[in-house]
Amino acid sequence: MRIIISLLLVLVMLSATCAGMAAPGQTTVILAGDYWDGLANRPQGYVEILVVDGKIAEIGKSVIRPEGAKIIDLSTRFVMPGFIDTHIHLTGGPKVVANLASLNDAALALAGVSACEKVLNNGFTTVRDAGDFSINAWVVAELKKAVEAGDIRGPRIVHGGHMISAVGGHFDFSGLLRNGITMQQVSVAEGVIEVKRVVHSEVSHGAEWIKVAGSGGFMSPSDGPDDVSYSQEEMNALVAAARDLGKHVLVHAYGDEAVHRAAIAGVRSIEHGSLSSVSTLEMLAQKGIYMVPTQIAVVANARETAKGNLNMYVPEWTREKNVKYAGKILECANNLAKSDVRIALGTDLGTFDFSVNGATEFSEMVRNGISPLRALKAGTSVAAEMLELNTGSIIVGKRADLVAMPGNPFEDISVTEKVNFVMKDGVVYREDK
Repeated sequence: MRIIISLLLVLVMLSATCAGMAAPGQTTVILAGDYWDGLANRPQGYVEILVVDGKIAEIGKSVIRPEGAKIIDLSTRFVMPGFIDTHIHLTGGPKVVANLASLNDAALALAGVSACEKVLNNGFTTVRDAGDFSINAWVVAELKKAVEAGDIRGPRIVHGGHMISAVGGHFDFSGLLRNGITMQQVSVAEGVIEVKRVVHSEVSHGAEWIKVAGSGGFMSPSDGPDDVSYSQEEMNALVAAARDLGKHVLVHAYGDEAVHRAAIAGVRSIEHGSLSSVSTLEMLAQKGIYMVPTQIAVVANARETAKGNLNMYVPEWTREKNVKYAGKILECANNLAKSDVRIALGTDLGTFDFSVNGATEFSEMVRNGISPLRALKAGTSVAAEMLELNTGSIIVGKRADLVAMPGNPFEDISVTEKVNFVMKDGVVYREDK
């Protein structure tokens, strides 16, 4: 199957066009009418940014302009670090989710190529894939290689492997099949010995993070958000096995008990965390554990559900859970905004359509009481800090990942959805005139 995926990516490469992209190694001077470096408390005014060999070489009111340098005039626009989405599913989408038991990995690879293009175009220069939707292969690993080779256009991909799940848990899809049919799934595991084996298997196939389903979810048929998938002993073993291999763990967890167990085990990030108690949020803050609240996927839906506007495009079991938990989700979102938890931006795109601009997560966070500064940092410097990457801020020596937009996001956060310039590693991928 890996050979088929690779052949598909080659075909996409041959048909793709990269017109308008600056060549790798290009020396560039960017003239920014206003900018924010990803760290300061406010915009910092006009600046010039010298980019050499994919990295930021100089920043100032007037920088050196080497002979042959390309000048990019963004003097009427606002420049900031490229966005980072720390929770995305590149091989997903509504059609994939609805037909997961019947689609082959070639279909997932093609979906991923399309997703990569859209996400980068919207200003996301880095993403962490939080769960390959293939049940028996590593498609995201091939997408990552294709992007790094320049074969397809896409963001920098941090590979989160599959979501390790208990039997009947959030990523066990055997429940979608009729009785008597079995399904081989590489990431379904229980017991200390077996979960360690699966962690080792994920890393051997290129996973840079280990994803674990600590609780049930809304879209899985056989469990709920409050259900806890792994014992404390199993969760400890998962984290220890990952740590021994130099990897961090991200845990899908809605219910408070699942979040609490993950925090005790020492995970690096909690995904969703939408039913966390105030005391658990305080624990996350004290331990320095990051929260990726995926609010356009969870809180926005809860708000509409609380108004009586049910999503009729999801299964009945999902609608029932949406109604049951809507109030608690909204309460937790309010508590998160008041907390000191370090928040990183994640959209959960792939569980819904990539026609949605992931930058709407900035506006959703602000709508739920998170300050514009905190939201913007969540999608830039804090996300990079969590992922331990040399990006997320405009500082000399950092990767030249930059976006521009026609307005100040501190005054109107929604302008993050209007990106019209994208640079990744010093290469221009979008430059609207």
